[in-house]
Amino acid sequence: MLAALLTFTACDVGPAGPNVTKQRLGGAGDLLVGAVLNFDGGEIDGRKFESPPPTEETTYLRNWVEFHRDGTVAGTYGCTPFRMTANVRATDLTLEEDTPTAAVEGCPQSLTSFERQLKEIFTGHLAISEQKAQEEGQNGTIELKNGRGDHITLSVTRPAQGFFGTRWKFWYVQLDDGGQGSDPDDKTVSWIFHENGTMTGKLVCDDFTAQAHFTGDVVTISSMRLTTHRKCAPGQAEHDEGWLGTPPPYTYGVFGAGTRLTVRPHTTDSHGIVETLFKRDGSR
Repeated sequence: MLAALLTFTACDVGPAGPNVTKQRLGGAGDLLVGAVLNFDGGEIDGRKFESPPPTEETTYLRNWVEFHRDGTVAGTYGCTPFRMTANVRATDLTLEEDTPTAAVEGCPQSLTSFERQLKEIFTGHLAISEQKAQEEGQNGTIELKNGRGDHITLSVTRPAQGFFGTRWKFWYVQLDDGGQGSDPDDKTVSWIFHENGTMTGKLVCDDFTAQAHFTGDVVTISSMRLTTHRKCAPGQAEHDEGWLGTPPPYTYGVFGAGTRLTVRPHTTDSHGIVETLFKRDGSR
């Protein structure tokens, strides 16, 4: 089962691992430091622009930005990776590019235009504001606005607080034929990601540990092993071994006001699974 649900890979433009030094700012700044977000679109001189819908050519070209606790910002506009320093305060931030962003050959025109508009706003001094969700259970968005009134809107992939150290309990898988799948035994499966790069959890019978490396909206799970060897019910041990198989690449995201975790395959070898959903422990 794990071979159909785990491991996540992508080009790494960020640091090798998270800096776990806590930085609490108060106000809107708390929404950024430690968070991973996606660029949705924005407005320049009164003209709106949006992230182009994925096509076969751009399916795996994803935009994202991560605000690290060491004062750096890393991400990609879609084709072009970037890295900056960021002075994040309660309601505003100042971005400075570390090194000039190199041009990327062969970027689709739709993404080239979107990147150009993002770069025009995502620099210098920006005011931070939170746009509350319109409906209960939805995620809010973050707006960054420059002194001219131009702005960009970002959606939260991983919240600044509440992702690490949380027990995520397996819920169900969404299949490509429109159906949903869930083995009753899998309902006992849960994961906990830790800021030090480890992952712990429970399978059908035994507990496990692993390494988890995050790069934006992608995480790579490796070195999975059991940490207990209980006397399992017939078939349970074999079920656990299935979860420990070599997993394919996946992206991830938190939604439902921080109560749901979803992982999606990057490849077609996904056993018909479109996405796998987990519930935050204690949520309905």
